[in-house]
Amino acid sequence: MSFKIAYEYDENKVFVRDNIVFPTIIYITDDGKEFNDIVSANDHQKELFPLQAVEIEYENDSENLKEGVESEIKKETIYMEAVDVPEIKTKEIFILPENCTWEIVPSPSNDAKWDVKKKKWTNGETPEMVPPAPSETELLAQDNADQLMQIAEVEFKMEQTNQDNADILMLIAEVM
Repeated sequence: MSFKIAYEYDENKVFVRDNIVFPTIIYITDDGKEFNDIVSANDHQKELFPLQAVEIEYENDSENLKEGVESEIKKETIYMEAVDVPEIKTKEIFILPENCTWEIVPSPSNDAKWDVKKKKWTNGETPEMVPPAPSETELLAQDNADQLMQIAEVEFKMEQTNQDNADILMLIAEVM
């Protein structure tokens, strides 16, 4: 089922909350009349396309015939529903609740206000956002992590230098 979101504002036109709005279903018959419930729409549609009288002929060869008669042709009239009755159409209508708008609120945290004349939201005062300062412990932990990283880099370079020295000694040993 489909839905829309309506944005509610209070008496000061400040955003309050968003609401989910479900549609009202309208049933439309072939002659264009609209009904709120399917039963009334079906009843009206049947009035537009009444039962049709159909005459049928059939051969009656039952045991209930008069003596000496093998069969007889009977005619009966039966009533059938119309064959080409169109489907009832449906239409969804979204009803906007009171003190609401379909326009999306730019940032509810800024106390957005609804401007009735312009038909749009305007932001209120932006709340002051102060980033949290790290504590002394966090600063020391970060400093310690930086120093450990520098030590690891120096050890890696020393290991590379030792490997290069070993390679040079192997070349010298081969030459001699």
